[in-house]
Amino acid sequence: MNLYLLSQIREEKGFTQEGMSQKLNYKSKGSYCLIENGKSKITVELALSIKSILDLTEEEFKKIFFINEVQENQTLKI
Repeated sequence: MNLYLLSQIREEKGFTQEGMSQKLNYKSKGSYCLIENGKSKITVELALSIKSILDLTEEEFKKIFFINEVQENQTLKI
């Protein structure tokens, strides 16, 4: 998941974390903050709700929630 892109698009669309928490019917901003900090798991239903609230394009949605990060591996010679 690309947390940086999620917060960047949220801010560009004029939403605060508190505004997002209200739209998602959370009791406090802290619950949404956990999502953007990577400390809360995201269900498909939640991802689709965020997509709807932020009016994300399919491309934005895929980049945020289905990013594939390839990490470079280092081979040690013994």
